Amino acid sequence: MYQLGNLFGILTAVLFGGAIMNFVIKFVNRKWVVKLPKESKFKQGYASVMKFLVKNHRFFGLGAAALMVLHIVLQILFKWVSVTGVVTASFAVVTVMLGGIMFKAKKRTPAMLWAHRGAVILLNLAFIAHVVTRI
Repeated sequence: MYQLGNLFGILTAVLFGGAIMNFVIKFVNRKWVVKLPKESKFKQGYASVMKFLVKNHRFFGLGAAALMVLHIVLQILFKWVSVTGVVTASFAVVTVMLGGIMFKAKKRTPAMLWAHRGAVILLNLAFIAHVVTRI
């Protein structure tokens, strides 16, 4: 059963990675893709992938949060409580909450966006520590 917990951990990371791709794909578009000619096949394909990722960004984050809860429950029941896992989960909760606040806000401020991005950076660092140390 603990292997199912590991699977949910991996799937959680994949979904959070999908959510993080929102920033990456927009950055690449602003820096390089927008400069390509309109009739470029690559630009057209990139636009469709970008549209999908941007449109579904919140669902990737919410799905990751739901799988994270299952991962935590299974790990607590069948393996152990990981300190780095608890820290990572805490940053994930903060990230999802900030994203939800921004989604519901009528007017988004730059501070809200930077707080959300900062939480994502901390989440990534905590995730790396969690995977590397497993303590």
